[in-house]
Amino acid sequence: MTPTEFYNWWIVDERTGALRLTTYKLTRADAERAFPGAKPDLQTRELRNLPKAGGAPASSRPGGEWS
Repeated sequence: MTPTEFYNWWIVDERTGALRLTTYKLTRADAERAFPGAKPDLQTRELRNLPKAGGAPASSRPGGEWS
């Protein structure tokens, strides 16, 4: 398992131009892809243990076929 940080992010709303907090928590990499220049709200930090890249998804069963 790999510890991964998630945050809510401060972004500029495209419609209003106002600064707002994202509804969902994102990793740094996902936030940069979705909202370039976004700033994390450090108070919303959440640490999750995720499977290593290339590992089996959490819903898979050992020895079972999945697509």
